Formats: sequence, C-alpha cells, structure tokens
Amino acid sequence: MDSKPAARLGFGVVPLVHAAQVGVVGALLALAGCSSTVNQLNDLPASQPLPQPVSFNQPGPLLHEASGLTFAESYGGFQRVSAYRYDTAGLDVGVGYDDHQPNCLIAATFYLYPTPRMSFVGAPPDVVASTERGWLERGFARSSDELQRHHAALSSPVVGPVTTPAAGSTLQGKSLTFHEAHDISELRLFVYRHQWFLKYRFTFPEKCQAAATSRLGALVREMPWASAPQ
Repeated sequence: MDSKPAARLGFGVVPLVHAAQVGVVGALLALAGCSSTVNQLNDLPASQPLPQPVSFNQPGPLLHEASGLTFAESYGGFQRVSAYRYDTAGLDVGVGYDDHQPNCLIAATFYLYPTPRMSFVGAPPDVVASTERGWLERGFARSSDELQRHHAALSSPVVGPVTTPAAGSTLQGKSLTFHEAHDISELRLFVYRHQWFLKYRFTFPEKCQAAATSRLGALVREMPWASAPQ
C-alpha cells in the first residue's frame, strides 16, 4: 500500500495554466472553426496544496462541490474508510473504500483532481482529444513514477490501456498493474469532462484475484461519475 494517510497516497494539485494563456488558447481554437466544436469554460477556483492532507470523512454521503459528484458511504460490500483533501479549495481529493471478504481484503481508493487549467471555446474535437491525450500521458508518467518510488519491491509491472464508465459513455485511460509480495496492485488514470483526472488505486491478495476483479468491476460501475448526466 502507499504511504500517505490510511495507507493511501494523493499526488497534489496539478499546476494551473496562467489565466492569460487560457484566453489565448481559447481564441486560437475558436479561429480554427468546425461544424462540431467543444465549448467549456474552466472556472475552478484558485487553490494551493496543503502542507498535510486533511480528513473530511464523516457519516453519510460526501459531496465534492466543484464537480458535483457525491461519494456514498458504501457500495455493496465496500465501506468508505477514508476521505482526504490535498488542497485549500478541496479540488484534489482521495476517497478510500475497503471490502473485508474472508481472507481477501480489497482496498480501492479513488482520486479526483484538476487537469491543467484550460477553457475550450469553439475547439475542434480532435484538438481537444489531442490535448487530453497529452495530459493523460504526462499525468500517468508522473503517477507511475511516484508509485514505483514508494514500491521499490514491485515486480512484473504491466502497462496497458483501460476503460471506465463515465457519464453514460466510456473513458479511455492507462493502467499499471504490478505484484508486490502476495498482493496485486493497480493504478488507472483517466481524464473526465475536460477538467478532472480520475485516478483509481486497487490492491488485493493474489490468491483471490478472480473474486476481487469481479467485485472491483461492480464497484467501478457504481461510482458517481459512471451514472452522472452528460
């Protein structure tokens, strides 16, 4: 497991692009013109990393105000065990759930944090997709490198594509799966609604891989972004 609170690791607020850059990029994209374009302003508040993560776990649903997503107290056999925010505005959060099956503890943590600040005004979808692929590649490289620094004993790392349900559709992302002692651990990363990273961290005993994979699949389908309106 990772080394921050409740054995769950956050990776801080992604640096924001200067507001002036946002305006220029939006104007340039608008000049490109396209019959089908993307228009979305990024109006998230300014924020700074906290010196130490702050817990906001409490009974009942937890609302992430900036995204409108709500984390339930439980999903099936998974019970919420932690919730931390890592920045002053509460944009960067990590929420952890455990499923205590007999001899098979399944730990799942979901991180939600901002992508680089960008407003899309009249942007062609292919330009938006290319921009987001760059965010995903760089974000995955950062998260993967940091994870491997905290897990020096990991073995058999496998990087590959992965998908997740979101807003009635499917997001394409990247994953890193590895072994450590008797456990299997996984990192997954996605870009959601142009302005959020979704990061998943799963760990479970290798001996119950089939059951854990099935239960985690069901959990992912219940997460708030899976059924959020488009």
